Amino acid sequence: MPLDLIYTKTDKFILSKITTSYKVWQDKLYYYKTSLNFTNLEELVIFLKVDYKLSDKNKSEIFNYVNNSNQDFFELSVLDNNISIKQIHLQLLKSKDTLIHWEDWFYIFSKTSTNHYHLWVFLGGIANQVREIRLNAAQVSEWEDLGITYIKALATDLQLRDSKIYKEAINKNNRVL
Repeated sequence: MPLDLIYTKTDKFILSKITTSYKVWQDKLYYYKTSLNFTNLEELVIFLKVDYKLSDKNKSEIFNYVNNSNQDFFELSVLDNNISIKQIHLQLLKSKDTLIHWEDWFYIFSKTSTNHYHLWVFLGGIANQVREIRLNAAQVSEWEDLGITYIKALATDLQLRDSKIYKEAINKNNRVL
């Protein structure tokens, strides 16, 4: 099974069971840096072991985790010669926008082809409710100054029943329908 290991300008790597060109990853991921292609999982795990000095235990954990999962994407985080891995449920390659940041089952922050920034928040419930807003200029400026911390705060507010941010988005016509 061929794999892609995608390096981003954040502290996480993305591991994909679906391989594609660097150009596609560059278009899909806002913080894309580079990617490496591997012919199989064993080759990838050996690379990680050598380059990140991982233990044999880490090597077998990654190998078992990826082989036993039906997900196509994983998030890898390397810290102190130890690697953590978790599944990404979001189908990264099916997004029509450029993905900036996301947390599964919480929010997706993206940039559209028309250079608008959208924040999509999962509310849950039986109907799988969501809220989506287009960030206004002031919010974009705040994000550029404060980073993902600001986006998480916006997402948290959007999840509230009487969300101040959502009411403002409706009043200023930057709610996405």
